[in-house]
Amino acid sequence: MEDIVLHQLIERANELVRQVGVGILHEEQLAVALDLSLPTFRELFGSKAGLLRLTTQQNLQRQRLEHDELFTNLATPVECLLAWLHHSLQELRRSPHYDYHVLREQYPECWGLIQEHLYVYSFPLLTRLLQEGMQEGQFRSDLEPGMIAHIMMAQMNLILNEAYFPPDHVNQADIYRSMFAPYVRGLCTVEGLRLVALHFERM
Repeated sequence: MEDIVLHQLIERANELVRQVGVGILHEEQLAVALDLSLPTFRELFGSKAGLLRLTTQQNLQRQRLEHDELFTNLATPVECLLAWLHHSLQELRRSPHYDYHVLREQYPECWGLIQEHLYVYSFPLLTRLLQEGMQEGQFRSDLEPGMIAHIMMAQMNLILNEAYFPPDHVNQADIYRSMFAPYVRGLCTVEGLRLVALHFERM
């Protein structure tokens, strides 16, 4: 029961952070929002940083599970890759105030979890989908899958870099779509484009 309650508290905190951002909330405000006294909040989470670490872990685990569900309903690697891109786009759209730059600057453990997710989970996933898609004639045969996956990881980090795209002035989801949609389109063969035409329309 305690684990269930803790899971629910972390989910509530995650929704709050998505709505208002990481930087603006103090421990006292988080405690009130979760219907906890400040001593109880600190007993459960230690600090705001501890809560953010748990919300980040839960959020990344949720994304992996949702990817698995998406892929079970898709027949080809190119469709899986486009579905992955669309899912990531929707994540950005649902979290317009997430303040990734605040995580990087003030909560390095959380930022480290995100980077680990990108390079330990997303990088091998993209590499595999590209390799399989090339074998099935959906991506161009002259590509080097590992290099393309590395470029895509760099693009993601570029989108989250406020020095280039200040979140107060640009919409990260729009930048994501503008960067990835034409890039991935250029990786596809004619057959690959035919298979994912509807996916591009959804983006």
